[in-house]
Amino acid sequence: MGGPPAEFARKRDVLAGHCADIDRDPREIMLSAHVRLGEDRNYGKVIGEAAALGAEGLDLAIVYLPPPYDTAVLEPLANEIRASGLLDSK
Repeated sequence: MGGPPAEFARKRDVLAGHCADIDRDPREIMLSAHVRLGEDRNYGKVIGEAAALGAEGLDLAIVYLPPPYDTAVLEPLANEIRASGLLDSK
């Protein structure tokens, strides 16, 4: 799981240390984390969590949807992501 940005940053730094040990560029590795859309469908919270992780180097946010799975959440989520500008930041 992604966890809070500070924990993500700590794990990113551990990975970078291991990469240094084997002379590998850590930028070759895609950094991903999970963010959860709660039952309250607070799309802004998901965007905020992804943005905060992005500030720490996140490349890919994997959004988990609440059960029961309802495709009706996808369009509003996509609209919020587009409106946030997160897709333009990389």
